[in-house]
Amino acid sequence: MFLALWLFQEAPQAGADNTATIRIIAGALALLIVVIILLRRKRKASKEDWT
Repeated sequence: MFLALWLFQEAPQAGADNTATIRIIAGALALLIVVIILLRRKRKASKEDWT
């Protein structure tokens, strides 16, 4: 999360246009979605182990 915020802050300073900002946001969202999916799978696996 902090890395995404850091990249978001660095982009305007580098004189990046909108496409670079959109890429950064899209990459951060994709990473966040992957993490959420992995956490859900781990929770489901742990619930199945307890039953």
